[in-house]
Amino acid sequence: MSCYTEGALLQGGVEPPWARVGGGLALGSETFARRLRGEARGNPREQASLRSAPEASAWPRILPALERAKGERWSRFAERHGDWGRHAALWLGRRTARFPLAELGKSTGGLDCAVVSKALARFGRRLEADPRLREEIAAIQDRLSK
Repeated sequence: MSCYTEGALLQGGVEPPWARVGGGLALGSETFARRLRGEARGNPREQASLRSAPEASAWPRILPALERAKGERWSRFAERHGDWGRHAALWLGRRTARFPLAELGKSTGGLDCAVVSKALARFGRRLEADPRLREEIAAIQDRLSK
């Protein structure tokens, strides 16, 4: 390394590349790292970059997106038996915002982690079986990503 480059680094004149590692995941902007984290697969127990805290602003954005898609208020469909809305909220919270099960349970009225986990599994099977619901959820995810 030349004296010129070394001097600039030591004086803080050149940003070291590791300072731009967004969220401990990728070299680039925080927006890029967030997008990449949404697509990343792995074991969060072993990979700290996948364990990052969910965005605090994500849940308040999920509910209005669901309300818009369903054409009614959260309070009307959240407790309705057989309605896909609450399970969709859990699924979106887990998939798009990476909320832990306990946090999702608290956000939807104090559900236990086991109940949330079972609801997510059921909703996943429902998505596989229902192409229209899959399209609806994809459209909601698209709106949330903007």
